Amino acid sequence: MNSFITQLPQQFPDLHLDHKDAARTLITKADVDGLMEVEIMIHHYAQGGFSATRYEESMVLGAGDLSHAWVTLRDGERNVIHHEVICAPSRLQQLIAEWCAKPEPAPATIRLKPAPAALASSWDSAVSPIIKQDIDPAMLESLPDACAAAEQLRVDLSSLDPMRLVQSWPRDERGRLAARTTAILAAYGPATRKRQPCLLIRSAMQSKMPGWELLLSQEFLYNQRHQWSDSPWLWTAQPAPPTSRLEQQARKLMAQGKIGEACELCGVQLGEKVRRLSAGMGFQRFEPVSQAWPDELRMALLQLAPWRLSAGLQRIQQHLERSNRKPPKAGSWERKLFWFSGQRQQVRWGLGAGLDAQGKPWLDLIATASNEHLPEPDWKNPG
Repeated sequence: MNSFITQLPQQFPDLHLDHKDAARTLITKADVDGLMEVEIMIHHYAQGGFSATRYEESMVLGAGDLSHAWVTLRDGERNVIHHEVICAPSRLQQLIAEWCAKPEPAPATIRLKPAPAALASSWDSAVSPIIKQDIDPAMLESLPDACAAAEQLRVDLSSLDPMRLVQSWPRDERGRLAARTTAILAAYGPATRKRQPCLLIRSAMQSKMPGWELLLSQEFLYNQRHQWSDSPWLWTAQPAPPTSRLEQQARKLMAQGKIGEACELCGVQLGEKVRRLSAGMGFQRFEPVSQAWPDELRMALLQLAPWRLSAGLQRIQQHLERSNRKPPKAGSWERKLFWFSGQRQQVRWGLGAGLDAQGKPWLDLIATASNEHLPEPDWKNPG
């Protein structure tokens, strides 16, 4: 019998092993709903490919033949709930232990250790920012409201406040003005899901900071994290919106690390996955989690501005209603705040937000391949 199976009776005496043949074993446990199918396959790497055949008792394995366990977990109704190809017996034992254990309930709320004060910017305010311009107004001529768009561009260019821009500019992990970063300041033309003329500003490489380039470019508006077209106080002299009592109360809770209470105050629903990962727990049963993800999530949650989420999501809903022939319903779309690190596949996990069918905001982990963001000014408090 293969080494994947021979160790199981000693490790898990309560399991019932039903050996269908040399390759296939069905595993059940009296107090666990469902079953585990284990099929041993031999991958023949020595043949220069990735072909595999079912294991047979009479097989003589060569140096290039590696055994793998193809594992399928089914619930009580025989629906597949997990599938995994396992290369080491230790991983199979880990998976069985998790399958036998009752899932730990998610925390009811999120409380985190308050974040230390943010690093001060290393920018010398006595040094004037250098902003180069590359503006081609001809890009606006194809718009149905070309004259109005050209006038709005003129107003936007004259309203740009370099000092306010620098004060609002994102910082890197060392507190420096973020290099090679792009922000969209304004968009022109009717609402669309396609590219449209946008006034954007891009920071130079770190050795040339503080330096920016201001240009007119065809962009997907919501593909940029730093989408400031609805936040003119970040780059003009326009004052920021007044602080409401709700914001004051939420800020106080956030400063104490009471993320769940602040979200509840602002009407933001926290999903089970985000509550689990923030506590360092796996958010998908039987799926290992990168060690970096809980810390990345906690860092983002400590910068959360829950009092802004609803308005930001409502703006996206309104944009979708104006830019689609058939307006989407609330609850039919979601937006990522950011993706977690270390993922190479097209569909990646990250922190996301949306509106439910009743139009109430929610925050949870989502898997998406979309490049569309919830703009940072609509969810993030820079401090």
